[in-house]
Amino acid sequence: MKFRYLNKNIFNRRVNKKVHSIHFIGIGGIGMSGLAKVLLEMGYRVSGSDIRENDLTQQLKDKGAIIYQGHSSSHLSQADLVVVSSIISPDNPELEEARKRDIPIISRGKLLSYFVNEAEGIVVAGTHGKTTTTSLIYVILKEAGGNPTTFVGGELKEMGGNSELGTDKYVVAESDESDGSFLLLCPQISVITSLEDDHLDYYGSQDKLVKSFIQFGKRLKPGGTLIANNDDQNLRRVLKEISLNSSQKLITYAVNSEADLLADNLRLREFSSFYRVNYKGKVLGEVNLPLPGQYNIYNSLAAISVGILLGIHWGRIQNALFSFQGVGRRFERIGETTSSILVIDDYAHHPTEIKATLKVAKNLKRRVIAIFQPHRYSRTKLLLDKFASCFEKADVLLLTDVYPAGEKPICGVNGKMLFDAVRRKRKKETFYFPTKQGIVDFLRRNTKRGDLILTIGAGDIRQVGEEFLRLQSVTPGERR
Repeated sequence: MKFRYLNKNIFNRRVNKKVHSIHFIGIGGIGMSGLAKVLLEMGYRVSGSDIRENDLTQQLKDKGAIIYQGHSSSHLSQADLVVVSSIISPDNPELEEARKRDIPIISRGKLLSYFVNEAEGIVVAGTHGKTTTTSLIYVILKEAGGNPTTFVGGELKEMGGNSELGTDKYVVAESDESDGSFLLLCPQISVITSLEDDHLDYYGSQDKLVKSFIQFGKRLKPGGTLIANNDDQNLRRVLKEISLNSSQKLITYAVNSEADLLADNLRLREFSSFYRVNYKGKVLGEVNLPLPGQYNIYNSLAAISVGILLGIHWGRIQNALFSFQGVGRRFERIGETTSSILVIDDYAHHPTEIKATLKVAKNLKRRVIAIFQPHRYSRTKLLLDKFASCFEKADVLLLTDVYPAGEKPICGVNGKMLFDAVRRKRKKETFYFPTKQGIVDFLRRNTKRGDLILTIGAGDIRQVGEEFLRLQSVTPGERR
């Protein structure tokens, strides 16, 4: 299969070198592995290294990639181009070897820009909801007969992974504002889902974060369209600062304020949502969305906006949303024991996301045992006060240590610090366990029939729920 809008000649021109073999430093990440998979499908020799292997690296191995555990200068023996993750240290031995041998080095974000900027890019940005929104756009385009090249920050069930090489003119991509790399992208369609204080370790202040989103909005191609959530106060500020030219346009969506695309008559169920859609004063029809929570209604409105813009028939949009199978780690049902203890896993790692996830969990009418693993020392430190007050809807809260995600430790910042902050504001049962095994042991002793165990975080906390189910002799995803 050949990708029509990006071929090997583009890489040659971009790096001023004929490229056959591409090496990824930090290949196990969700963004890096997705790019590596597509390049494999394009016919490149792909190799990569990471501190540890995971399911994503195994999938790449199965497709022919050469995967190394650990980093060594010897891994670059055939590399013509090196792609580096933003979390890789400048003194990484593979990075040093690439510099020594004058092998071109590009960032993950730069590589993604080669795809997006050479095609008609549909790019999703925002603090929350990017992965689900990107996935919904993908399924709408596929339902309409399209075949977009797609990069998602999660494992999409319809795709069987986190990326797919397509043949048509669209590239659907989830962007990354954490390192500013979304400012390398020049989309045909830009979607901004939300804007809240996060990644302040990189930006330094919320004002600089907001300014980066203003810059992103201004990077539209001529004739492009900006789609934004008009219920988000920070985004309204961003929209005021973006002056689109006569060839560009803006589409807004909302639930609680005026917008081009509106959802009303909302009905929220345990694992689904129903609502009516109005576009510019005209009722389009009802949506049956197999995702819980009002936040997922916002995500689907963003995707619907893209579908309408591209002229996709309303019935196909409805069908795509109704049949959506979901993204891994987004309120994902892992399994249920014979004593009706339900285990759900969610990727939420920002206080606002945690609040929204717990609100949905309480709709299940069960005792909620929430297990949270903080993600990154910098985020834990900068948002400590907000983390301290975001768990109120959990009946029982279990906290563990920080998942570093490649960061170096910050003195005094750990799970115990978060536990102390939470305890000052929370009166319900709250416990701290430095290890996952301690959490599993607690669950085995203290869970009751009908409980909901909810693992929360962007790290590897899902393993706790899986181990609990294994010890209960339940196959993950099934009930016995």
